[in-house]
Amino acid sequence: MAELAWQAARREADQLLNAYWDGYLPVKLGPITEALEAVKRESIMAPGLSGIVVKKPHSNAEIVLNINDPATRRRFTWAHELGHVVERSSIAKDDDYSFADARGKSYDLHEFYADEFAGALLMPKSSIANMRHMGKSAPEMAREFGVSVPAMNKRLERLSINPT
Repeated sequence: MAELAWQAARREADQLLNAYWDGYLPVKLGPITEALEAVKRESIMAPGLSGIVVKKPHSNAEIVLNINDPATRRRFTWAHELGHVVERSSIAKDDDYSFADARGKSYDLHEFYADEFAGALLMPKSSIANMRHMGKSAPEMAREFGVSVPAMNKRLERLSINPT
């Protein structure tokens, strides 16, 4: 049976965590960004635009985050854009692409994959299980993962739908 998008996204995130995560929270995205040969910077962007990723042939992917967004939003957007890098390089074998993370725009399979990847990368399932065992609430978990409470709630919801 073919692997579903959420399964591929989680698998890819888990592989990167296994290779580059030091086990401390929040997960550091810098080493993962470097390993994917991407660069990240922040800039003032149009309202409603959280980030973009652009990859030209034979060059590194460039991720740009909206400096006006809250730190938790920038962090999730960073991981989300890394999801696009992983999807395009490992699954599609694409060397030329661009994506814009704009709130309110249409939501397609690429965006779903990037969101699922970001959730799995920033909020590892094993850490969630440990925190649940300790009785931590979603806001407490969100603080430890360095994400927003809505992002934490979405991750918990997706894990309840597809726990594997």
